[in-house]
Amino acid sequence: MKKIIIIIGALLLLFLMLYYLASDTGSTNKNKVELKAKSQFDERESRATEQSVQDERVDETQGLPANLGEKEPTLDCHTRYQKHPNWQEISDIYESFYLSMGEMMGEHHYQQLPLDAVKSYADAGDVDAMFHYGSELIWKGGFGIYFNELNRAETLTQEERKERINNHQPNLPMLEQGAGYLVDSATQGKLGGLIELQLLSHHILKRQMSREDNYENTKQALMLSMAYEALLMQVFINDADMMQGFLFADDREELIQQFLKDYPQQELESIEQEASKIKERLFGYWQDKRESLGLPIYPDKFPPHLEQHVKDKRRLCDG
Repeated sequence: MKKIIIIIGALLLLFLMLYYLASDTGSTNKNKVELKAKSQFDERESRATEQSVQDERVDETQGLPANLGEKEPTLDCHTRYQKHPNWQEISDIYESFYLSMGEMMGEHHYQQLPLDAVKSYADAGDVDAMFHYGSELIWKGGFGIYFNELNRAETLTQEERKERINNHQPNLPMLEQGAGYLVDSATQGKLGGLIELQLLSHHILKRQMSREDNYENTKQALMLSMAYEALLMQVFINDADMMQGFLFADDREELIQQFLKDYPQQELESIEQEASKIKERLFGYWQDKRESLGLPIYPDKFPPHLEQHVKDKRRLCDG
């Protein structure tokens, strides 16, 4: 029974990610992005039971039907588009270069090994190990705890985890090291490393902005979030429409305005310039590595008919 619950929960996580992937801009998009961000981050932060996570996801997606092939004329626009076979193709492509079903279920073999062992494989050049090791470093550096409970030195309750995260001061060297592993995993084929880097940096920024903190930590979090978002969009320029759901555009704008309100003496332009320098340095590294490996600098993972499907969905469902 527990196995079935885990599988259902994993399917719902993937479905939820794809459900909001091509959302519009404006107030409707803001609400959808908030739901997506909350479900993804709360699940990782609280590590709730499989059943409670499943119930939460079903609630947040308004009980989307499990039978995606069932004809239902009263379904809303978003659901109708996701019942199309194209959406399964989109899901399969994301699984191929970002998170597989096994990874979403926490069953990847690198999620079952101690961190030192994963590091040894990462340093030997295994792209999946690079991805998982880099992600763990960013969790520890940004939130104060490892995501994988196997790597935690102590068992914490949900409240203790939240307290640990809220009181944590970012470890910038660890964050930089983790980013390096994620970028390396992406350069060598695990392209989702750039998506993971962008998502985690955004949540670190949100955590910094949600509490009283010093200016330098918050500025650094904003700078890195800007840089990693720009890197993601430059690398995926051929699939830009498919990456829109990972940008949190409206959410980011609110965070920027809040930052300027909290620190009115600071100029956003200087932060943007520093973020641009970081992005250019990372993209230069990306370009050199991809060329040396004989891999395309600008991947093109989604064929035109899938890109058009997402464009049509956004135009008709969010217009």
